[in-house]
Amino acid sequence: MRWLSLVVLMALSACSQVENTFIVEDEHRSVTAAKLFLCGSETPLRRSGDRLAVSTVIECEGGGHITLRYASGGEHDCTVGYVTPAAVQSFTYRATENGCA
Repeated sequence: MRWLSLVVLMALSACSQVENTFIVEDEHRSVTAAKLFLCGSETPLRRSGDRLAVSTVIECEGGGHITLRYASGGEHDCTVGYVTPAAVQSFTYRATENGCA
């Protein structure tokens, strides 16, 4: 019976959904909009003070990008490195007029 309990616990933990955080620091507030493109979907980042952020569950393996739209009309992409389901990850970028740092 203990073995069955262990198997059930392992199965439940494998199904747990882990959120990853994506943050763009925007000290000069020059970014008017930001969107995360990952796993075939797009998710807007929400502004809170000098930062834009979103937390989302990763459902694929691979990479993506965050598109920043500036008040000046320009756009730049921040490359999101490799992501994988069930891994706790946090990605932080700093917006500049020339892209991401």
